[in-house]
Amino acid sequence: MIRTSIASLQWFLFMISNSLIVPVVIASQFHLNAADSIEFLQRTLFVLAVSGLLQIFIGHKYPIMEGPAGVWWGVFSLYAGLGTVLFGSDSETLRVLQFTMIASGVIAILMSIFGLIDKLAKYFTPTVTGTYLILLVAQLSGSFLKGMFGITESSPTIKLPIAFTSAAILLLAFYLLGHRTLNKLSIIITIIVGWGLFNFLGLTKPIEFQSTIFYIPELFVFGSPKIEWSMVVTAFFVTLILITNMLASIRVVESVYKRTGEKAERTNVKKAGLVSGLSQLLGGGFSAVGAVPISGSGGFISATGIYQRMPFIIALCLLLFVSIFTPLTSIMSALPPAVGYAAIFPVFASMIALGMSEFNHTAYPNQAMKKAGIPLLAGIGVMFLPSEAFSSLPPLATTFLSNGLVLGTLIILAIEIYDSVRSKEPDTQSK
Repeated sequence: MIRTSIASLQWFLFMISNSLIVPVVIASQFHLNAADSIEFLQRTLFVLAVSGLLQIFIGHKYPIMEGPAGVWWGVFSLYAGLGTVLFGSDSETLRVLQFTMIASGVIAILMSIFGLIDKLAKYFTPTVTGTYLILLVAQLSGSFLKGMFGITESSPTIKLPIAFTSAAILLLAFYLLGHRTLNKLSIIITIIVGWGLFNFLGLTKPIEFQSTIFYIPELFVFGSPKIEWSMVVTAFFVTLILITNMLASIRVVESVYKRTGEKAERTNVKKAGLVSGLSQLLGGGFSAVGAVPISGSGGFISATGIYQRMPFIIALCLLLFVSIFTPLTSIMSALPPAVGYAAIFPVFASMIALGMSEFNHTAYPNQAMKKAGIPLLAGIGVMFLPSEAFSSLPPLATTFLSNGLVLGTLIILAIEIYDSVRSKEPDTQSK
């Protein structure tokens, strides 16, 4: 019982650390006040918890946390600047984005029903998964360092007190993760000690408690969805990216289970795709951020050795409670981003090893690594380009080309599909 409780708390803190930043940043981009920002965060946590429960019971059935989709963050950020020009105001833009998420959900459900996700799943070979993981770590490295250095959009310089304190917390996290008995408590201890240290040094922001105790998420908070048919194209391509991320996350966790000899669940990709579609409908309906399975769950499971489903389910129920209990949401939202990033840094760092080991599961590892060279070079190269470089491109092209993870993954997928088709050509000709 104690072991399950500790594992559940580990999962819960991992979920919180991965879920707070995106909704908080989006709320600030759309100039929501403090009360509306907390409610936006609560609705997002509610959607993430419900989506995770649906996946664990109905969908892929693996302990893979649902987090705010990075691609939706990109879309929200893009239209935070363009929306007032295209749609008139922030509130109108948010109504359009509600419609876009609902359209994405419908598209994902249709793709599942017609078996398109099953066809796409067969191309997620170890080469694709390995490339995806390396790109994911490369992309996240920038966010992690910015968070641990105290760099924000409003203050783009390194804060030395935050940077040095983050370094101390990071060293503690690595030490605990390598400890024989304390590794299963690493995230709990790191966040408690780190938060306390930040508070002692005066680096935390005050907790803003709201007047309401319980908040029941409401539908269409920003108003009824505003239909913009031009956004359906964006929704379609966003859905492709979401499905790609979902399949990659499932393959990553499957690989972790198989490598350690743990019993793996029998994955139904069609059901996972249906639940993913429902998650987008929930995101649009509850005026939140759409969810996606987080590949970092594989790194968490590998690092902590928590393979059981029960701690994960308990953590989701706790997240669901936090999402409606405003005092707890207010406390959690005050967690310094640097502490969260430092606590989970070792988990994501270990995913480099997971990515490299995927190539060894192919028939020709050296050839697989050479094949990954082009998408890695292109994807990581895009990450170094300034955001202004894409200002002259249409919004849809920007969504693809400005995201190194998306671009690199699509390139390696295209290579795998091409190789698969080419390998069948001799058979066809012989017939």
